[in-house]
Amino acid sequence: MAKKVIKLIFFLFLFAFLGAYLIEKTGYYEYNLGKKKNLTEEEIKRFEEDVKNGEDMDLSKYLEDTVVDYSSPLTRSTTRVSLKVNGYLKTFLSDGFKVFMRFVK
Repeated sequence: MAKKVIKLIFFLFLFAFLGAYLIEKTGYYEYNLGKKKNLTEEEIKRFEEDVKNGEDMDLSKYLEDTVVDYSSPLTRSTTRVSLKVNGYLKTFLSDGFKVFMRFVK
């Protein structure tokens, strides 16, 4: 049983390493970074027009928003519940340690 678990962990790490290695070697990661960095031709023209007209420059006006929200109502509500529970636990633990420290002193 232990050998199977160790073998599974080994193959998972090997698979993760090979995936990361291929992503790095193919340049996929750098391509995505470059795509985020570069302005499109249309955005460059709009920027140049705004410079000519003396308008205020805000880079976020020219970059296209590529963030896609894939969350569902279930994941959003689960996240909210998780954050609330985390806040309550943090308060409970910090107050508990304060009480514990009074007994230690």
